Amino acid sequence: MIKKIIAGVFLVLLLIGTCGLVYADGKTVVIGLSEEPTDLNPIRSAGNAVFYDVIKVFNGLIKSDNNLEMIGDLASSWEQPDPTTIIFHLRDGVKWHDGTEFTADDVKFTYDLMTSGENVAVFPTSGEYSIISSVDVVDKKTVKFTLKEASVPFMEWLALPILPKHILAGQDLSSTEFWQKPVGTGPYVFDSWNKGEEIIFKANPNYFGDKPKIETVRYIILPDENSRINLLKSGDVQAIKILPKSSKALEGQAGVKIISNPSANWYGINLPYILPQFKDTAVHQAIAYALNKKLMVDTIFAGHAVPAYGPYRKESWVYNPAIEFNQDVEKAKKLLDDAGWKPGKDGIREKDGVKLEFELLYVATSEERKDLAVAVASDLEKIGIRAIPTSKANWDELNQNVFHNNAVIMAFGSPFDPDNNNYQIYHSSYIGNGWNNPAGYCNPEVDRLLEQGRTTSDREERKKIYGQYQKILSEDQPTPQILFSNYVFAVSDKLTGLVPRMGPHGSMGGINGELWWNIEEWDIRS
Repeated sequence: MIKKIIAGVFLVLLLIGTCGLVYADGKTVVIGLSEEPTDLNPIRSAGNAVFYDVIKVFNGLIKSDNNLEMIGDLASSWEQPDPTTIIFHLRDGVKWHDGTEFTADDVKFTYDLMTSGENVAVFPTSGEYSIISSVDVVDKKTVKFTLKEASVPFMEWLALPILPKHILAGQDLSSTEFWQKPVGTGPYVFDSWNKGEEIIFKANPNYFGDKPKIETVRYIILPDENSRINLLKSGDVQAIKILPKSSKALEGQAGVKIISNPSANWYGINLPYILPQFKDTAVHQAIAYALNKKLMVDTIFAGHAVPAYGPYRKESWVYNPAIEFNQDVEKAKKLLDDAGWKPGKDGIREKDGVKLEFELLYVATSEERKDLAVAVASDLEKIGIRAIPTSKANWDELNQNVFHNNAVIMAFGSPFDPDNNNYQIYHSSYIGNGWNNPAGYCNPEVDRLLEQGRTTSDREERKKIYGQYQKILSEDQPTPQILFSNYVFAVSDKLTGLVPRMGPHGSMGGINGELWWNIEEWDIRS
């Protein structure tokens, strides 16, 4: 195994040499990615449903700032004359990378793609734009959105990357070469892509905003974590993402800084109500009380996590501290006893011929999910539940149908509006809708609160609504939350301009959704 790792590192070093890794006056930054994107479609590869950041070739009408608040991007300003109308005024002088002028026609073209219903495979989030009634070009620099109904959180969805009409109109979007060689309006221009090796972006000299300080950004594909760490130590790479428990290996390393970045990504257990073991709320509650969350935080995540009691981290403005509880194995046993789940001869509880025994699935590509599955199984064994950790090779094997019909170590979460992710995961209208509401959870009061939350504009009223929503979830425990992970990065201490902010779910060490969300603002000291 050691020989293989050394050989792998040598191969990567040789690869970088053959790729011509040259630092131009300290203005080249190399980022080691743990996964390579399948393409550069900025809407497929958004990293978070409301676009935490976009591939740096592109821009949206708006974007999120250091505090995850929405600010203008391609739009210089906007107004909302009534709850269902939003009018955007576009910046002057913006050009596509090929020199063509950016106009309101590009905005309408992009959003018409989202609302046509014909491009779901290419744009998986397009269903969220069905709330749009129309997008109208008022003039070359003004575009008007009309919504079918008022929605407070929808503004965030208008961070959607804008696509060039003059290039994509009439093309087959499922097979176009554009996703491999994109043209945008963003701070960086696509330069080249050597599959399995690296993706190179160059600073856009005609960018409408502040010009990037880093002239060349190289994203080098390094799936092996040991390779990423060794190249960071040698100075050949300036930023990487690592597993939390790997941070100890870099503590005290000269020239390296560790950044433990809180995220909204929660891990939990999908307990589908379609399975006979999980029709009883007492089972859900008992599982929640049995979990030793603190031990999982300390061992699996080396302290780079916090226990979770619901879908919002403590930093959220809607967080309800009243839902917190400690592990209580005796209470978990009593809940099961009172509900009629009695231990059988083998110690496994059963009721009406149904045993509390099931496979607990996890995707093999995530070491953290594997470790959580093993830890959860150990905790549940103490209350008479047998969970069998079972690996699925990838997300093709652990597909939507499998996910909806099995207990699974799951993860979701959004750092944006409290509606985001929550409506999709817990509103009954999303049962059977893709990856959404995998537990098949249906609670009319939760539906009512979620609907009220997305249409109420007063912040204090919304806080009350989501506080009550959390209380009901805590009682029902459809998907018992375990913990919120931190995302851990190791970077060169020569880098400046880095702005850690609450990370999104789905962040896997790829090209976006990571610490390098503001790479156009970075600099590097020589």
